[in-house]
Amino acid sequence: MQKPKKIPLISVDGDAYSRGEQCGALTKRQIAISLKNYQEIFALCDISWDEAIQKSKKSLAVVSEKFPDIIAELKGLAAGSGESFESLFALNARTEILPANFLVNVAGNENSINECTSLALNREEHPVWLAQNWDWIGFQRPAMITLKAIDEGGNSYITVTEAGMLAKIGLNNHGFGISLNILRSHSDGEKAGIPVHLMLRALLDCKNTQEAIELVGSLNFTSSSNILVADKNAHIRSMELSPNGVQFLPAQNGHICHTNHFLHPTLEANDAGREGNISTQLRLNTAKKHLPSTNSFEQIKHLLSDTSDGLESICRFPDTSLPKVAQLETVLGVIMNVSTQELWVSDAQPSITEFTHHKLQTEPLTV
Repeated sequence: MQKPKKIPLISVDGDAYSRGEQCGALTKRQIAISLKNYQEIFALCDISWDEAIQKSKKSLAVVSEKFPDIIAELKGLAAGSGESFESLFALNARTEILPANFLVNVAGNENSINECTSLALNREEHPVWLAQNWDWIGFQRPAMITLKAIDEGGNSYITVTEAGMLAKIGLNNHGFGISLNILRSHSDGEKAGIPVHLMLRALLDCKNTQEAIELVGSLNFTSSSNILVADKNAHIRSMELSPNGVQFLPAQNGHICHTNHFLHPTLEANDAGREGNISTQLRLNTAKKHLPSTNSFEQIKHLLSDTSDGLESICRFPDTSLPKVAQLETVLGVIMNVSTQELWVSDAQPSITEFTHHKLQTEPLTV
């Protein structure tokens, strides 16, 4: 197997537009990869790029009203990269544009709709940990970046994301972190709301879990997802988002884990991603089995490296019998010590690659 390239670290600072412009200029190549890949994916769903842009516009007004700085950041990203604002907004709304069953249709295999495994730990006398494997289509790996940003007020964050998308997995200098699992409900696409990847960017400006709960609870969403959050004061929650509402799941016995199906009883009845789907439950069961004895970085890394369920494992390798676009795999793993604002990211599956360490910078960068 060819050794994967190291995920590049990008550092930016200043106001929202300036941060976006710097990031765009530094990641032009990776943004072009993201746009090309999603254009191909949309085409397989009989959605042209122009149609994708039109579909994304139903969320533009609500994002502009609630988060004007996000719009400014995207406009800067467009200016720096030379891509259009409309294309980048559509890219950030890719979860909301893609049909819930597109992988099933492409692969003819219900198990291929699975994606990620995430976990959070808040043990006494141990750091607060937040971690996940991000599972997606492997050819998007060359588009991944690690982005460090600091605004003009000294607030900073670090996120591992797809280039052209403002955020995904990350934490900030307030000691607050986020991770993501995509969910699917039968109500997805029925109403205009905040695209989940732009929601993640907004959450990186929160100071703690309670602030995040209040923000998420005040908004509507087009598609479903679970955002697992943790802060340095040991407050952790799973926030299950759906067009039908939002539910919050607390930790039990000092931990939470989540895969790709709803866990809250009021939302699980509308779950569109669980029927016939064995991987999401297998991965959840494996995580629950090992979490009681998991406390340290090495133990979390060991859990993220688990291949005990074959192609349906927490650490996933592609099923090469499927079409390329349906070959989901663990693209990378992320481990965050929320207490000390440190993040580690692997360049590919955690079982075969080492993690690169990043300490969140809290002082302004020099340009």
